[in-house]
Amino acid sequence: MDADEQARRWSETFRRFGEIECRGSSELYEVLATGFAEDLELLGWFAATSGPRTNDNLLFAAVHYLLLGGAEHALTRFYPTVTRTVSVSPQDAYPSFRDFCIERQRDLTDLLQTRTTQTNEVSRCTYLLPAFAAAGAAANGPLHLIDVGTASGMNLFFDRYHYDYGDGITWGPKSATTRLRTELRGERPVLGPIPAFAARVGVDLSPIEPDDEDATRWLRACVWPEHLDRFHNLEAALEVVREMHPRIAKGNAVDLLPALADEADPTSTLVVTHTNVLPYFSADERRRFGVAIDEIGRSRDLVWIAAEAPTLLAEAGVQCADPERGVSQAAVPLVMVSFREGQRTERVLALTGAHGRWLDWL
Repeated sequence: MDADEQARRWSETFRRFGEIECRGSSELYEVLATGFAEDLELLGWFAATSGPRTNDNLLFAAVHYLLLGGAEHALTRFYPTVTRTVSVSPQDAYPSFRDFCIERQRDLTDLLQTRTTQTNEVSRCTYLLPAFAAAGAAANGPLHLIDVGTASGMNLFFDRYHYDYGDGITWGPKSATTRLRTELRGERPVLGPIPAFAARVGVDLSPIEPDDEDATRWLRACVWPEHLDRFHNLEAALEVVREMHPRIAKGNAVDLLPALADEADPTSTLVVTHTNVLPYFSADERRRFGVAIDEIGRSRDLVWIAAEAPTLLAEAGVQCADPERGVSQAAVPLVMVSFREGQRTERVLALTGAHGRWLDWL
């Protein structure tokens, strides 16, 4: 693929990112994505620096990271996570964003070539909570949890957070400083009882130590600037991780999963979870990951809980979230694949909004 074709593809990617993912959620990123999609000079630079794990959101995270690190520029006026108050319109942000990208191009190139966005969004626990309750209800013993793409391990400790689903539906310790809120649509999910866990283990290519200032700044940079509630909950959840000291295996989950599964007590039910992780796998890795899950499920009880795009789930061998069934591009299906005595069943538990903003329980 030549450079012009790469730039055209990235232009379409940024345009769709602004229209589908950002609209109604981040006016700033919608403006920046739309402006970038038309900026031929910067598109050419971005295409030249992009790699196999590059995505549109990586550019915005890299810019946010530099601003959070104290970069002085007029662009900071548009970032409430940096200034705490914003008195300018996001509609006016692109010229400053463009100037910043040109001024800090060397720093941004380095970040684009060495970093990946971290998808460990603690608000996704709003749909993992009822999924774990469903897994526990069907299990004959404690659960052994393996969280893929865990980053710092925040989702491993979902039961230490407070949840608000609206209409007076709450769950979790009232004293919790991590306070997760979502808009409940559809049926009311069963939120408990929460099953016993024999073990909780995370796996990640690049685990994040909660006391690593640079690494946690990168986590904060991956939060969208207007989402101050997410920003606060990230900080609060990191405090929980610092207290709990989770075990996190470093490496490719496709390669590590069989050995991690072998460690689980045979009387427990193995639960493998991941949310918005499959985009970071190659097509071959997605296929091999699904094969590994299937092979493990033939020899022991297993529950696979995943919130991913239907096309990527299909590559991993999950068919119940077929995109032909009309799943909106703005929604992500939450699926549960269960193996009991070697028999495999699949079902869609819910549709979920970006960053756990809403939950349509089915």
